[in-house]
Amino acid sequence: MHRHVLYTALASLTIVLTGCGAKLVPVSGVVTLDGKPVEGATVTFISEDGKSTYSGSTDASGNFSLQSGERIGALPGDYKVTVIKSPIKPSAEVTSPDSTEGMKHMKALGEEATKASKASSPDMKMKMMMKGGGPSPSSAPPAIKSELPVIYAGSNSPLTAKVAPDSPPIQLQLKSKP
Repeated sequence: MHRHVLYTALASLTIVLTGCGAKLVPVSGVVTLDGKPVEGATVTFISEDGKSTYSGSTDASGNFSLQSGERIGALPGDYKVTVIKSPIKPSAEVTSPDSTEGMKHMKALGEEATKASKASSPDMKMKMMMKGGGPSPSSAPPAIKSELPVIYAGSNSPLTAKVAPDSPPIQLQLKSKP
């Protein structure tokens, strides 16, 4: 997943710098947790091939709109969706997914989610122990700094979405106990 986050960030930067000519469609939606709007979360759509990402931040009503760099919207297709809410309210510069600081912040949060999901995987624990490294079976996985359930933060997120030219707003209904 560490490589995936790096590739995602590089792909986003490439799209911004090259001004890719593909037609993006507006994508908006609402994030709720147990029926209540989630404010201050970062929503990221990752394409099936992992080459494209689109992100947005939620407002007080849980509403978000996706963008990649300065480009508003996302390409039509199927996406894996992650939602992370940092417990420390970042500055306005960091919350903007198109800023350099925003990309660094999202990358760091993604790396934490990856470490936790790898450490919590029984197969990964076994591989790490066989190589003589990593956590012992009794050690806890590293904590992800998200106010939302960790399952929505990493590569194991159950959230998916389909973006079509005429898509209605996307409803991301999170649960405290998924």
